[in-house]
Amino acid sequence: MYLKHKLLGNRKGQSMVETALILPIVVLLLTGIIDFGLLFNNYLVITNASREAARNAAVGCSDLEINMMVVNMTSTLDQSRVVTEIYPAQADRMKGQEVTITITYDNVLLTPLISSIVPNPLKLKSKTVMRIE
Repeated sequence: MYLKHKLLGNRKGQSMVETALILPIVVLLLTGIIDFGLLFNNYLVITNASREAARNAAVGCSDLEINMMVVNMTSTLDQSRVVTEIYPAQADRMKGQEVTITITYDNVLLTPLISSIVPNPLKLKSKTVMRIE
């Protein structure tokens, strides 16, 4: 038994080295998954807000009401990075024409390595066009 232990050596150091080599990769993978999840959630929020804003504009809401609705629907986002564009303006909208709502959001990435590959902040954009009723 002693000879077998002496020939094989102590394996505790090997597992620590393997853990030290693999742990950064696992942490990077997990933070990348979290980053992508947050990015996708933010995109869904602005897409839904864009659709609802376009619907409200199509049925005759004012620009102020549309902007307030977008603020309420994007309350989970940093409002200083949310930009809403409404075209045409309320005074120029006529029945049968199209109204376009564009919402852009500058999404800040958390993972430093991913930030060096893709632009940070990453610009998310959602555009919805509806016909005015």
